[in-house]
Amino acid sequence: MKPSWSYNNTWRQIGSKANHLIYSAYFDDRLDVLETIINHKTRVPIGSLRIFAILPRPFNDAVTCTIRFENFIDEKVPIGRVQPMNEDHGFKYAPYSIRCPLYVNRNNSNMSLPQSVAISYASNRLSQLSPTFVPISYPRDIEQLFAISRPVLSVCVGPLQQNYTDALRIAEFVEMYRILGARHFYFYHLSSSEDVLRLLEHYQREGIADVLQWNVPTELLNDVHYAAIMAQINDCVYRAMTVDNYRYAAIVDLDEVLIPLKHNSLAQYMHQCDEGRTSAYVFRNVFFYKLDSNDSFSMPAHTRNRFSYTQMKVRRTLEIMPAHQRSKCIVNTHSIIEMGNHFVWRAVPGYTEMTVPQSVGLLFHYRDKCVNCKAQLMVDYTARRFGSLIWDRVDETCGQVFTQSGICTM
Repeated sequence: MKPSWSYNNTWRQIGSKANHLIYSAYFDDRLDVLETIINHKTRVPIGSLRIFAILPRPFNDAVTCTIRFENFIDEKVPIGRVQPMNEDHGFKYAPYSIRCPLYVNRNNSNMSLPQSVAISYASNRLSQLSPTFVPISYPRDIEQLFAISRPVLSVCVGPLQQNYTDALRIAEFVEMYRILGARHFYFYHLSSSEDVLRLLEHYQREGIADVLQWNVPTELLNDVHYAAIMAQINDCVYRAMTVDNYRYAAIVDLDEVLIPLKHNSLAQYMHQCDEGRTSAYVFRNVFFYKLDSNDSFSMPAHTRNRFSYTQMKVRRTLEIMPAHQRSKCIVNTHSIIEMGNHFVWRAVPGYTEMTVPQSVGLLFHYRDKCVNCKAQLMVDYTARRFGSLIWDRVDETCGQVFTQSGICTM
């Protein structure tokens, strides 16, 4: 088995303020994301640090980054006022994506990279007196620090919360995306059943997934949108880019599958269609509903886990929703400055989105509840072309994890 690996990120309180939190920081070597570059004879930019935090909305304080190098040498970088990320939905608190420019001495032949970073501001005096540092994430293999990105498809999954219990759905989700060419998954865990944790730990031991703690405080959950999902999405994109150097990340939830219609896999589609300056491939949404009847015609007789969304829900909404309305994306991680739930909010200059033609690919959205239960439906067997693999792979995984029953709970 491959060893599991991840930075031990957790939400940590900043200073004395409850619900002022910091989660992670990433080294970003892209100079074209810097809005201004100081032209200084003795200092040269090498990139920036991207920090993810939760703060009140609005937030009027000027922020200072404290960048810590080895031997506990600190450098303070004032960055001024910061703005919340988009899609805060008017909640009291919001995720923030904070950028700290990073300069080094031009004539320093022994350049050292910083180890950790904190943020401070005047209204939180303890944040200045006793900063809350988080480790800065670099590539797993530090020799890949400035390497060309690897054409690997990863998958960013929305936060698991509200004691999530559907292990079978996770198994089908992971195995379907693996069939479609995904190589790695990032799960953010807030709360789930023991069976779900066992399954996630299995994928982590196999080196297929990172399972990251997403310990948003209980008292904050009602005051920030969907467990701070915008911080989670962007943390995942930066993690895929910085830590693993993956070029592609699919931004999806557990009930969503991006289906290629003219290619054997998503990986093949990206290989053939990526011309290098596309920030995101936007897949338009169609719904399949759990309330709709099951079609078990294709289910093999020997199958032990006897339910599959992708194989038994065969009627979808006739209407294909416009791009940016419940659409989901595969992004070029190295082009993203701020990612949204359904589209890119801000990309590196020179990159543009592309809407995938509906004849080439769609987002199959397997909803537990109807968005419009009276919507006109049509039969679509597209996902069944993967049926010969998905039934057996789900059974194999569930058998490895739940050795006595071989069943993944729903």
